[in-house]
Amino acid sequence: MSATKALAYVLSTQDYRDTSLLVELYTRDWGKVRGIIRGVRDARARYGSTLEPFSLNEILFYRRRRGGDLHQVTQVELVDDYTDVREDLERLSYASYFTELLNRLVEPEEISPETFDLYRDALEFLRDGASPKRAARLYELKLLEVLGHLPELRACVVCRAEPDPAYFNPAFGGVHCRTCAVAGAARVADGGRGMPVSRRTLQFLDRALRSDLRGMKTAPAAPEVGPEAEKLLRRFIDFHVDVKLKSLVFLDKMGFN
Repeated sequence: MSATKALAYVLSTQDYRDTSLLVELYTRDWGKVRGIIRGVRDARARYGSTLEPFSLNEILFYRRRRGGDLHQVTQVELVDDYTDVREDLERLSYASYFTELLNRLVEPEEISPETFDLYRDALEFLRDGASPKRAARLYELKLLEVLGHLPELRACVVCRAEPDPAYFNPAFGGVHCRTCAVAGAARVADGGRGMPVSRRTLQFLDRALRSDLRGMKTAPAAPEVGPEAEKLLRRFIDFHVDVKLKSLVFLDKMGFN
């Protein structure tokens, strides 16, 4: 095995046997790394918040050359625990959602520096005092784009015309126009023409795709844009993620969504 040093965000931890932990970490150069930290449960005070979800650490791990993707992590040093995010329950809840969604959508050791940078920027967006709901919509949208799962939002998925009015159907992969809905071409597994989406919401999402997160912090939006964007993206993510995310259940329970 060869030693590798990397910056890594903690995605999840799980007790393993008597004294060890299984950890899932997200790195810029190696993607999601699954590892084992031996003896850590006998020395939790030494690690403290380093192993909390979405904490950023410098790690040293030994990569297995063959026979699986569970590596040995021998060093974890805290770089940033995002204390100011953790001190606000709403922001903490959204950061946990960002982390759980990332962990669910990425596969082990699929390298994507762009995904790492997006996750880091989303946490910084929360820390900078931006609206957590807006941070979530932008993160969801850009994460789907980076991972190649983005639904079609600019043209009807059937006839390729500009949809006006537009309807969104996750099972069909994006928006479609009323003509195609009436003709029956867009009637798919979940039935009907899908949810109506305003032109303003589609324009906002298109602008978000062409901007970085910071550039969208104070971008104006019509009152209907936030709720419609949330409903659209939530439907699409629920369609592609096969389990209910615990962080989303908590957000709903607390009324933060």
